[in-house]
Amino acid sequence: MNSHTLLLYVLKSIFISCIFLGYYLVALRNKSFHSYNRFYLLLSMAGSLLIPLFNFSWFTIEKKDIPVASIQLNFIATPLSNHNTTAFPWLDIVFYLAIGISLFLITFFAMNVFKVYQLKRRSAILKMDGIDFIYTNLEHAPFSFLNNLFWKESISMDEEYGKKIFKHELTHIQQKHTLDIIFCQVINAVFWMNPFNWLIQKELKAIHEFIADKEAVGNNNVEDFVKLLLQAHYGKHFLSPTHAFYYSSIKRRLIMLTTPNKTTWGPLRKLLVLPLTLVAVGVLSVSMIERKANAIVAPMVAPVILTQQPDLSPPVQEAAVSTTVKQPKVFKPIPAQKPATNSDTCTPAKSKANSLTAEINVHDKNEVITARAEKVMLNLAGKSDSTLKASLPPAVYYIDNQLATSDEVIKLKPEQISRINVWKGNDAIKKFGATIGANGVIEIFTKVIP
Repeated sequence: MNSHTLLLYVLKSIFISCIFLGYYLVALRNKSFHSYNRFYLLLSMAGSLLIPLFNFSWFTIEKKDIPVASIQLNFIATPLSNHNTTAFPWLDIVFYLAIGISLFLITFFAMNVFKVYQLKRRSAILKMDGIDFIYTNLEHAPFSFLNNLFWKESISMDEEYGKKIFKHELTHIQQKHTLDIIFCQVINAVFWMNPFNWLIQKELKAIHEFIADKEAVGNNNVEDFVKLLLQAHYGKHFLSPTHAFYYSSIKRRLIMLTTPNKTTWGPLRKLLVLPLTLVAVGVLSVSMIERKANAIVAPMVAPVILTQQPDLSPPVQEAAVSTTVKQPKVFKPIPAQKPATNSDTCTPAKSKANSLTAEINVHDKNEVITARAEKVMLNLAGKSDSTLKASLPPAVYYIDNQLATSDEVIKLKPEQISRINVWKGNDAIKKFGATIGANGVIEIFTKVIP
């Protein structure tokens, strides 16, 4: 998997997260079905990772006159040089930079978890019903992590204040809220460039607090719990894996405590998630079909470097109509060559300039096309009853993974070709070895006719 493929995957993941979060903000946020919202947000993050991996083909976009029935070679005349010039690998640099940031965030998260267990080892522990009750004097206590409840010693368990906080933190432990946060933070540490997943994690933490508040206060003594929240202070801890009682926004917690359990159009809001998912998948499937259609055309435009060769063919009188592409002033006209009798040919002609070979003659049975330019695009597709014979570059050819000669390549009809892969430089050597890939490799895949 190269950097281009990963970039496409990340963009699709961001798109999916945007759709799911957008629906949550419009239809589900600040509604009373907290358990549903919790699992919706978790599945949204999981879906943003899994849906882009599938290759859906639900919708086909057919465009007329797509030029897939002709082979095009892009002949580029370049000055002869003794050194190779390569483009600066910006995409690779961004890719490795993203990996570095991900490793930093994962390390930072692991250090926070390590600090929690360090604190546990230094504190007094009381075992009670599968829960480790840990006494501490930390400022932001009480908080919970997995089955560990870190309790502030200054809070009395005998008072109503302490009982409600204990019930609140016990709910976090019983409903495994810490696992939700670990899941989200690992994903956000790896795919930190997705801003919507960070917002999903923030909303999920708020949902956890709403659930714990409801369990702690029930339908009674809401006013007392409101006073408890107003007297409390809270802090925010970046990438903290713990659940602190004072973490969530007090205003939203107060609103949700006083919000009725019944929500207008509640069942419909939940059911609309299914068509929303189908829409998201459908949009990706349409874009994927368009990408495939372009991929059929794109590999058929292959850049080929022409090398300077002596002109061994003698000049003859022009024997057919000549159509000339506008030429640079550095080139001089050359006489047209006699058209071939048995087959059509495409041959490079010698340039008058010392450093460029940019004159290409394409001979047909009834006409001669003389092209002179620094960059010429030739359509080598002949008529239905003719086969073009071209002077192809000194590369190795494969037809359907079988070694082929240039004559076998020329005999292929354009409508038989499904796609063409051009391998050059180090990529060709890595894939085919130094012996075969030294001068490049061109793979041709034909269509399977049922």
